[in-house]
Amino acid sequence: MSVLDAFLSTWSKARETFGTGTPQSGERLDQSASLRQMQSTVETAAPGSKWTGAAANAYGAVNTDHAKVFAQLAVLDQRLGAHVTESAQVVANGRQTLDGIKKWVLDAAAQVPPGKNRDRDLVPIVREGLSRVSGVIMASNGELNTIAGKIRGLGSEWEKLSTDQKFGGGPKEGKGDFQGIKGNGEATTGEDKSPSETGAEDSEALQNGQLTPEQRERLTQNTTLTPEQQAALHNGNLTLPPDQMSYLQGFSRAFGDKTPAEIKAIMDKSGSDGGRVADVFQLASNPHITTGLPQTEPPSIDRPASGGKYALPDGVQKVLDGPAMTQPMSSGVFEDGRWIVPPEPTGPLQPTQGLNDLANVMQQGNSNLQQGSALDAGMMAKSQEMLDISNRQPIPQAPGTGFGPGDDAPRWYHENVDPTLQNMLNSVNKDDMVIHDTVTGAGGDKFLHDLTNHQWQDDGLAAGGLFDWVEQSADQDSTGRAAETAHALAEFTSNPDNHLLNLDSTRGYGAEGQSLGQVNPELTRDMARALSPYFDDMVGNNTGGNNGLFAPLDPADQSQTEPVKTRHLMSVLMSDHPPLDQQPGSGAPKTASEILFENTQQHVNKAFENAALSAASGNPVKDDFAMQSAGRLQAALNLGSYDEAASRLHNEFQARHESWQLQGKLFDLATTVAGHGGTPGGLASEAGSIGKDFIIGPEPLEGKPPNVTIPGTFPTQQYLAQVLANANAGNMSLIDEYLQSGELTAPDQSGSKEYRDFHNSVNAYLDSVGVDRPIDDLMTAYWRSYVAAAYGAT
Repeated sequence: MSVLDAFLSTWSKARETFGTGTPQSGERLDQSASLRQMQSTVETAAPGSKWTGAAANAYGAVNTDHAKVFAQLAVLDQRLGAHVTESAQVVANGRQTLDGIKKWVLDAAAQVPPGKNRDRDLVPIVREGLSRVSGVIMASNGELNTIAGKIRGLGSEWEKLSTDQKFGGGPKEGKGDFQGIKGNGEATTGEDKSPSETGAEDSEALQNGQLTPEQRERLTQNTTLTPEQQAALHNGNLTLPPDQMSYLQGFSRAFGDKTPAEIKAIMDKSGSDGGRVADVFQLASNPHITTGLPQTEPPSIDRPASGGKYALPDGVQKVLDGPAMTQPMSSGVFEDGRWIVPPEPTGPLQPTQGLNDLANVMQQGNSNLQQGSALDAGMMAKSQEMLDISNRQPIPQAPGTGFGPGDDAPRWYHENVDPTLQNMLNSVNKDDMVIHDTVTGAGGDKFLHDLTNHQWQDDGLAAGGLFDWVEQSADQDSTGRAAETAHALAEFTSNPDNHLLNLDSTRGYGAEGQSLGQVNPELTRDMARALSPYFDDMVGNNTGGNNGLFAPLDPADQSQTEPVKTRHLMSVLMSDHPPLDQQPGSGAPKTASEILFENTQQHVNKAFENAALSAASGNPVKDDFAMQSAGRLQAALNLGSYDEAASRLHNEFQARHESWQLQGKLFDLATTVAGHGGTPGGLASEAGSIGKDFIIGPEPLEGKPPNVTIPGTFPTQQYLAQVLANANAGNMSLIDEYLQSGELTAPDQSGSKEYRDFHNSVNAYLDSVGVDRPIDDLMTAYWRSYVAAAYGAT
């Protein structure tokens, strides 16, 4: 059997799953017209004006209840017919799409010349065809399962109508405890409306532009959380009263099968009330919000145990359950259960209609309510699916007219995909729970690979926005989500097998061999900001700025002195350089390398301070661990800068020299931001900067190892002396003459004895601190760690 025969056999089996004959619609099952006629007949039997009194009132109540039952049965019958018609359409669409796939495979195969290599050349065509067949089966099964769930839900509603009626008696079950407002503003008792019915009525009033002040107040109250409730929502353990959740879900479900575009139009017409619709969707669909009631199957909006996807409107669920991208096809001619003229592609693959509108709907609400909702999770899943599809190369039929499958894919998705996909990412970037679960979950690495390899139209601004919350939450990380997300991002970035200095997606196109910083600078900058609170933790020493929940990438006291992972991570962040002509004080946005450089120096300086002050206290236990960690962190930065340059230049000395030049520029940019009297980048203390010579070392010399230059030791001693002087430690008289406004100021190195005297005074001052010259031990700890990492590097 040839590979083409194998495809046709598989295709035939897949086609058989869709049956034969014309799919039957639900019109034959819809008896709603007859039921509405029965409702009208019952309503005509009302007591009227000729019969009054208690008996008439009792009879009238029973008669009204009977009429309501017929009305509700008519609605259920109509919904059943609609669901059956929907399932028939799924079958018809599945058949149509499969026929289109078969035609594409056969047409493509016809272009392959005969010969001994024909089967081999057919393999990629057949593989893609099978992949698309599998996608059709999975999508159709998903849609049919969703429809089946809706039909099962109708069963429980029919059962409720047959068992829960108490004509003319007391209040019905589930009612009587929620005060509603009629659409005309008239107050009602709990006997008239359940919470879900009240929510539905308020929703319909808003949709019709007839929301009363009382309804507006109720909507506001039900979508507003107290500070305590907001904190519980963030922690994933919010409990709402059952009636409130029932109201929200009734309000949400009342939008029915309206499309996201129609919902957005309603929201826009509703003024300040419009955003409340998105708030309702977020709360009603959040499975982490519980009510204390037991779970039911299927879930009930009258007695909800929690939020969930089921509470979203059918029109929204349809978008989230459908494919992320669709292929426009001609209508074709379908007669007698078969295609006379099969449909054909008429344009490029495109985002499925409704996703962009739904993203706009979501962004109109209160972002504080975006915490793990099914709405956000569904949108993130569609974003991942769309990203995966658009990154595949080649994509048969994707480019459309004027493109071939091997043409420039980024140009295609810039025009056809990115505007929608970027908007979808923007719609979920405030939901740290969903983002955390996506990045740290089983498919996290795949998602990060797709995210970094996509050559974004906006340079990765929207993609990077997914991580903005990490830096903002690092020091108040009660759930650990920020640290765990940052750690997953760090593990991915630090793995050289992910080729972030030579992106897989750039091979074969104009961006051949380019790095993440070159292709997606905005994404690289957001990654640098997200990781910046944890640079010190990466080598095992938390100096502050986060909750200490980040596990080291390169644990201390290991057999390997080189911080391998941290080094590679920093090489990736170094790939986004400031422009060559950027001048200090220009106000230009910070590049990833600037963010990395400044924050690393903050952590190094803070470690120095902690170590120096531990010696000044007279405590016999010195913090030499802080000095060792500082040495390893500084080495990781310098080595990472070299690695990034080497990956571009492929020349060891040129890489060393360019790395040295880049770090010098970064130092100059940072000190200008801080002010010449302060510390680079707003560093951790009031102590002066360690100094440019210490950080970047002397200019490299050709033929001299290692890959980074080793700076002199005295700048470190001078910095420690400044920290100790700020703490008024040791014999201050030894350096008084060199302190100007509290800052230790060195004389010019002109060859005179003034600088030599300064040097000796600083050393004498350090010897006066503590007992048995502890500063010497701290200096030794730093330099041993730094030199071992630098010389041990490969």
